[in-house]
Amino acid sequence: MFKLLSINLLPVVIIHFLFFFLIQNTRLNDSGNISFIQLLFELFTPFLLLTMNYKIAAKKDKTYFIPNFFLILISSLLGVVIGFLNWGLDAGGYTLQNDLGGNILQSPDAETYGIVMLEAQINVMVSIVGSLLCSIILIVKNRKKRSLK
Repeated sequence: MFKLLSINLLPVVIIHFLFFFLIQNTRLNDSGNISFIQLLFELFTPFLLLTMNYKIAAKKDKTYFIPNFFLILISSLLGVVIGFLNWGLDAGGYTLQNDLGGNILQSPDAETYGIVMLEAQINVMVSIVGSLLCSIILIVKNRKKRSLK
């Protein structure tokens, strides 16, 4: 389980923190290219995680994909949240009001919130559909192996 956790969470967190440091460098992010690349990475994260998890499950001849599904879902949504924080820090839209109990996830504009919610919904749908397809493929593949023995 620890191996699955590290395969799913570590790459997402490391890459998003790399984006965070690249966004803070104003020379590299003058035209917003890094923010756009980060957005694309957030949209393709479930596909990458599904591919990696399917290959691991296929090697181990597992017929269940439920733990992988939950880790893929959590990792992709964590990536969206970290990306949302990076986006707000890039735009200068967040104010941390520790003494007033402000929320770091509160964004001043509705467009950013709408884009992030759309990303989250896409990630959830891709994770659910992809995990179901991976489960069906693994079940069929393992039944064929058992019937041939």
